[in-house]
Amino acid sequence: MLLPIAAHDSGDTALNSLSNPDFVAVQRFCQLMTEKIAGVGLDVFVESNFREYMRVRHELAPNAIYNPTYDPDYSDLSMHNSFWLRAVDPSGKTVCMIAQRVLDTESFLDDIRTLRLWHDRGRPGVKAVLDVVDCAEAEGLSGRVGHSGGLYIDHAWRKRNLSGLLDHLSRGLLLKNFWFDHITAFIVKELAATGIGVKQYGWPEVGGRIDFDFLTGAKVWNLVFCHMDRAEVMRRMRHWLLWSDRDSVEELQEIRELLVG
Repeated sequence: MLLPIAAHDSGDTALNSLSNPDFVAVQRFCQLMTEKIAGVGLDVFVESNFREYMRVRHELAPNAIYNPTYDPDYSDLSMHNSFWLRAVDPSGKTVCMIAQRVLDTESFLDDIRTLRLWHDRGRPGVKAVLDVVDCAEAEGLSGRVGHSGGLYIDHAWRKRNLSGLLDHLSRGLLLKNFWFDHITAFIVKELAATGIGVKQYGWPEVGGRIDFDFLTGAKVWNLVFCHMDRAEVMRRMRHWLLWSDRDSVEELQEIRELLVG
């Protein structure tokens, strides 16, 4: 499940690439997540063709909103800055998807305000409704920033923690193959209110909000911002490796509470 190693353009590579101990830990973590997904009954493949991603995404959920961050008509995507995971059932049917990409940036908040996060190909005539209500957490983010999204889980495969496992596997692969200083995501406000961002996806907290129409000119979505720096990602990966029999972030949190309590 190796990906091409992308050249790092933000800062000193020696400071941004993984140390050997960190690389080994991330490699072990990715293997652990792969085994847990296999234990549910799915195989996972790494893909870089985002036209295929969009084709499958529309085929599986034709009425759902999609994120133009992962649409090659809007965003400059290649094997050097992005990938997506395809999970297939025993019959070979695609039942789950998730995407990741990295951006080298001087200000991630500026990339939100200028819409660069969602379209950076200079496509003419792009119109959007965007209101950065409160996203101070993004203001200080610079360097190489990863961005997670495009998650889809078939209804028949939900309630098995696959969204959490796929999110963690893709995060680990992004770190191992492309490196990042920070990892980010947006979650729909109603979904974030359930606590899934913390309990299942493993964000330490969610906060900040934007209102955005995903370049559709239609419904405006209330989105909540999620963020972790690389040190926190590594800490959480190592914690899961210590308790590798646990199958979810929520189970790990219960152990943490017992140890602290």
